Amino acid sequence: MSKFKKLLQYPLVWFFGLFVAGFTIADLAKPAAAFSDFENRYLKQLPTPTVRTIFDGSFAQNYESYLNDQFVLRNNWISLKSRAESVLLKVENNGIVYGSGGQMFEKYTTCPTEQLEKNLGYLSDFLMQHPNSTLAIIPSAYEIYPEKLPTGLKMVDQLSIISEIYNEYSDFAETLDLYPTLEAAKDQYIYYRTDHHWTTNGAYLAYKAYCEAKGLPYTDLSELTAHEVPDFYGTYFNKCKNTTISPDTLTWYEIPMSSVTVDGTEKGEYLNVEGLESRDKYGAFLWGNNGLTILKSDREVSGEPSRILIIKDSYANCFAPFLTLQYDEVWVADLRSLAKGLPDSVKETDFTDILILYNFMNLASDNNFYRLSY
Repeated sequence: MSKFKKLLQYPLVWFFGLFVAGFTIADLAKPAAAFSDFENRYLKQLPTPTVRTIFDGSFAQNYESYLNDQFVLRNNWISLKSRAESVLLKVENNGIVYGSGGQMFEKYTTCPTEQLEKNLGYLSDFLMQHPNSTLAIIPSAYEIYPEKLPTGLKMVDQLSIISEIYNEYSDFAETLDLYPTLEAAKDQYIYYRTDHHWTTNGAYLAYKAYCEAKGLPYTDLSELTAHEVPDFYGTYFNKCKNTTISPDTLTWYEIPMSSVTVDGTEKGEYLNVEGLESRDKYGAFLWGNNGLTILKSDREVSGEPSRILIIKDSYANCFAPFLTLQYDEVWVADLRSLAKGLPDSVKETDFTDILILYNFMNLASDNNFYRLSY
């Protein structure tokens, strides 16, 4: 029997060989993509070899990452993998936990205690120097929906730690406990399923609670025009790629403003409307995480304008615009996006109120709080 006839006796070998050869040719012919909307991230590009990168092994690593990112039909394979995991009843992937009702959570079983203590130290110094400050810590979704967690999964007890922080700071700063407000509204759509943020309606509830705590009149949502944006897949989806999960709906409200300045650049409005067409729809609020954003109300100002400074993480991006309904100016500072400390313009401005607004996880892990000290 000829060698060719012998090979024909093994059709699976032929099929596998043709499969590999076909995908190899397709990979070589396929132009490298720069960005993946499906994963909401930039993809690795073909690395350029040098003597140093070849010998230290970094070229091989980067080339392997390039091949993984540019593999033909990559999105389809990712979808197939997630569906197979769903059939196998897998409840976790890449640090994301699948809860009941399509709710996703970040697996958070240990708290970076050392970093949290450092951050609280910087925060204490700042609050003691600014007695007109309010501290509000946002609990993560699993604290509001513990019943949706997989059975037996023990997560960090954020509520206990937040309570301890409030007790420690109550002598020299106002504290705003948002848990009762959010827990009372848990039957509403206040946290996204596929993203780590609260929804705009969740942020509104916090805005209302803040106004009540400060004795300010608040604006009812019925007075604002709402716009819904479907097919929002957030950060949790980007990590686990569970394509069996239904997308979220993002809502934004028309809030007229006289001016919006983002890191010194004038913008037409507080929302990047074009950003709503991208995968990272939440990034449309305040044009993303910028160093200093200044929102000015369209109300007529009589006398000295009222101003609030919000030092925050991204949870405040959909929260801050509401406060232009109470303050003439809303200054929003994100320590992560500041090259140094707070800008001189912030230090030289008198603020009626200051609000420190952070999600607990970000408060515990952010390594930029030292910028409060200079």
